Amino acid sequence: MTKVFFKPSDAKPWTAEELQRIKSIRDEDIDYSDIPPTSPEDWGKAVRGKFYRPAQKSASRK
Repeated sequence: MTKVFFKPSDAKPWTAEELQRIKSIRDEDIDYSDIPPTSPEDWGKAVRGKFYRPAQKSASRK
């Protein structure tokens, strides 16, 4: 597997043409066929912050 690193600061801003094209797409025209369907029961088991781990801060004693 190849890891790809992306820096948001390296991204070029959207052009007016690109923004207009995206805004013109209707919800019905978006292809969701590669996303598995979910049900309210699936979301009932969801846990907020399950994989969140705050950044560790180094603590030194002087």
